[in-house]
Amino acid sequence: MIPSQHAQDDLITIIALVRYSYQFEAAEPRNADRAWQMAMELADQHRLDPTEAVHQFEAK
Repeated sequence: MIPSQHAQDDLITIIALVRYSYQFEAAEPRNADRAWQMAMELADQHRLDPTEAVHQFEAK
């Protein structure tokens, strides 16, 4: 994963990965699963879970 210097950038990345994982779950299950795992890893670095990250971003 590319390290970012801004937590906001990580939040956007997490959201993109989560949305990808949901949108392509049926069409590309392996990629969708990997996207979810990556979102979880990145969110964990910020002590969030991916769903919390989405809610935090949408609240702004």
